[in-house]
Amino acid sequence: MLGPTIAARRQIELCQATLFGPDGTHHPVALRRTRVLDDGPNEALIGRALHYALLRHPAIAEVKDLGTLHGRSYIATELIKGHNLLRVLARCGARRIGFPTDVALYIVRTILLALEHAHSRTAKDGRPLPVIHGDLGHTNVLLTLDGEVRLTDFALGLGSTRKRTEAGTNQGLGKGFTSYLAPEQIRGEGLRPATDLFAVGILLYELVTGRVLFTGPREEALLELVGAGRYEVPLDRHRPDLHPQLAAIIRQALGADPSTRPQEARAMITAIDQLLENVRCQVGPNFLRNLMTRLFGGPEGGLEEAA
Repeated sequence: MLGPTIAARRQIELCQATLFGPDGTHHPVALRRTRVLDDGPNEALIGRALHYALLRHPAIAEVKDLGTLHGRSYIATELIKGHNLLRVLARCGARRIGFPTDVALYIVRTILLALEHAHSRTAKDGRPLPVIHGDLGHTNVLLTLDGEVRLTDFALGLGSTRKRTEAGTNQGLGKGFTSYLAPEQIRGEGLRPATDLFAVGILLYELVTGRVLFTGPREEALLELVGAGRYEVPLDRHRPDLHPQLAAIIRQALGADPSTRPQEARAMITAIDQLLENVRCQVGPNFLRNLMTRLFGGPEGGLEEAA
């Protein structure tokens, strides 16, 4: 395997590597592995990755291998060439381009299809065995120049080095992105499909408004505010022109009480489809492809591993 070439996270080192097969074939992969300073293999990380490895869906970056090598736990996923959503948003900001609502709906709908697959997994005896992402944010939504959307890092709880508070801190340590945690996550309650849908609601809000929903001068105060459900969703202030159906979709997903949110991804998909039908709008990969070409140029324009 090759050395680190991309980025490093707090506990996990992210690099590009080559996976060699027993038949002599080799494939590029995105490798996440515990850092050198970690004290031995991270069995908890491998345990979570085993759930991620069960997932097979066109909108999910597939796990190719996992294990421990030289005392360092690792997870190898297919290499997605493109950019993560955070970088795409940053490029939109630099070019002063508002993020198109139709592209936002296409991305979010595809994310929901991936979540529907993960949430609907069952054991061999038919018992529900959902795989909850629990750490959904801009950096694990991967976009290719061909207009594909891939979701990665299912159930890993890697956290992010992205600084979303003025104090420059985040939750991390296996608990996820500070600004995308659902109230029940902050309170330490069990994860459920509605927890992931809360994060989807934040992503959709931020894509259509161009503003961060949850931020503040101190992380502790931010977590207390969201955990207690004392937050507002200021759509009327930032997007008074937003279609009432879309505003309702966002508000319902961001309900402080998880029982008031959609209980499954299919419900949000259906609501988005009804909106698209009512406004006579079609969405698809060509919408995203056009935006990516506009932002990054042709097929070789600024390509990087998107994770």
